Amino acid sequence: MDQAKDRNENKKEIDVNELIHIVPEKVEVKDREQAVARNLRGPMAVTASAIAVLFAMFQLYTGVFGAFPDLIQRSIHIGFAMALAFFMYSATSRSPKDRFSMVDLIAMILGVIVCTHAALNYDRIMTNPGVSSQWDLILGIIAVFLVLEMTRRILSWVLPVIGIITILYAYFGPYLPELFAHRGFSINYIIERLYMSTAGIWGTVTGVSATILAGFLIFGSILFYTGGGETFVDLAKAIAGRSYGGPAKVSCISSALFGTISGSAVANVVVDGVFNIPLMKKLGYKPEFAAAVEATASTGGQLMPPVMGAGAFIMAEFLGVPYVNVALAAAVPALLYYLGVASSVHFAARKLNLERLPREVIPSLKAILPRSPFLFIPVTLLIYLMMSGYDPTTSVLWATGASVGLYLMTTRSWSTFKQRAWHLVLALEAGGKSIVLVASLCACAQIVIGMINLSGLGIKMSELVLGLSMGNEFLALFLTMLVCLILGMGLPTTAAYVLAASVAGPALIKLGVVPMAAHLFVFYFAIISAITPPVCAATYAAVAIARSKWWESGWLAVKMGLAGFMAPFLFVYVPHLLFTGTFFEILWNSLVSALGIIAMAGAAMGYFGDRSRWYESLLLAFGALFLLKPGFITDFTGIAIVAGLYVFQKRRKSVAEKAMALSGILKGAE
Repeated sequence: MDQAKDRNENKKEIDVNELIHIVPEKVEVKDREQAVARNLRGPMAVTASAIAVLFAMFQLYTGVFGAFPDLIQRSIHIGFAMALAFFMYSATSRSPKDRFSMVDLIAMILGVIVCTHAALNYDRIMTNPGVSSQWDLILGIIAVFLVLEMTRRILSWVLPVIGIITILYAYFGPYLPELFAHRGFSINYIIERLYMSTAGIWGTVTGVSATILAGFLIFGSILFYTGGGETFVDLAKAIAGRSYGGPAKVSCISSALFGTISGSAVANVVVDGVFNIPLMKKLGYKPEFAAAVEATASTGGQLMPPVMGAGAFIMAEFLGVPYVNVALAAAVPALLYYLGVASSVHFAARKLNLERLPREVIPSLKAILPRSPFLFIPVTLLIYLMMSGYDPTTSVLWATGASVGLYLMTTRSWSTFKQRAWHLVLALEAGGKSIVLVASLCACAQIVIGMINLSGLGIKMSELVLGLSMGNEFLALFLTMLVCLILGMGLPTTAAYVLAASVAGPALIKLGVVPMAAHLFVFYFAIISAITPPVCAATYAAVAIARSKWWESGWLAVKMGLAGFMAPFLFVYVPHLLFTGTFFEILWNSLVSALGIIAMAGAAMGYFGDRSRWYESLLLAFGALFLLKPGFITDFTGIAIVAGLYVFQKRRKSVAEKAMALSGILKGAE
């Protein structure tokens, strides 16, 4: 017995030494959500970096001194994005990867021309909408093509193809089946709508990117370059490292924290996964399990206020409400999502006897505290200002200023000051480059929205959902869920939400669902599509790092994220979770819903108080459904089922452990 114990101790010591010196997994993540940028060299790299820094400085300048008129601000924003996109991203796999080609240079110049033309003709476009010259139409066609091509290069073909389909739908309306037919529009009118008005490329979603989202992306980049990313991971280790399934819970917490400033589920996976996935694998976690945990946790980061994958600001525009209302309404559901993921991790860890994180790997709070002001003071200031009624642009500017000021003022030498100043320049460069992704998808999404609104497709889809559901609310919600999961496949957060909200949102509102609940319902399912096979961008990224089987990882991620599939229904059936009603109603329904989410996680993972037999998991799922349906009878019925099963399983486990202990004593006596 002692020799076996010594062998285990030695093995653990070796593992600890490996974990202490763990390095990020060096793999190429084939990002299905975003292409890999070129590795430019020499003068071309300097030029691209300079454009990115200027882009970021333009956004900060207009944030401080006020944005230009809508069309001017948005066209300059897209002009910068086009210049960077054609510099940074190659047209095909055969294109040069260390330099741009002549075709790229021509595309960049044309992009600057079409955007400059729109900005210079602001007065004419605003005073005479729909009146266009031949030159306007030619440039309009070029602008539409460049937006589609820019988006294809960065985000793959999915969203551009949807854009092309909606344009064709607007043109061929009279020739379609009666269910989808409309009067149709000429090519000239479609181009005027897309280029010579604020109903197309220069629309509201592009406006959100050109003002609010750009500021938040720069803020997130500065936080990351001043040590925020490392602080997130270390803080997560300190909080959850020693609990059951500690490494997996670290992934949950760090992804939730990083998700508050990130605009992409795949970005979360890439930033957190290169540390967390190797850590889990070193401790004996299966690659499929590690990938599923990271993908599910990273996807949930898009549901966390304040940024919510950049979708919260667009949602506020769609609903016509202050942004802070959206952030408050989303807070409890986002916490429920992560409670479900963490519960799934905990139950899986207990069921599979997974390792905890060794103490030697967990950083002390004393080591984290010196770095924490760079992270928590700006974030706290951001939240305080937004809660105090300041608009998001002003709030994020003050938070960015606080972050920069803290970083520079805490230097003790001139050399350190210069080094940190250079880090801030790199942060501006990274921020400018990160805006390209959001700007391209917003511009392309605006093409889709413009054509959907022009052709009335959103109304037709709403009527179709209402007709198939026959007025049944649950069936309508289920059909809307399927539509959102399909529309969200392969798309980033913002694009997924915009498409789903345009097509599926109106149907729920017509059924009498509260607009906030309807949009959050659509938002959640559009985001959760990132872990739903067969097209699951976050899972693909995690699988590439973990080197796991993607199909198994994908469905395990769905099981772990089951709470995410249930939370949206709570928005509709338990509106108190959206901070409506009395304090007692909000508190009670939050606690009951939390218990229901935990119970459903236990049912999905096959463990609660002990390993569950199949009928126990089924009973636990029924209890969870009772808890998720509001009402005095259903609440207490669900509590009785869940509590009763938990007590029963714990007693059974206790009896089994005592029997095993007694058996060991008897064998020792023999």
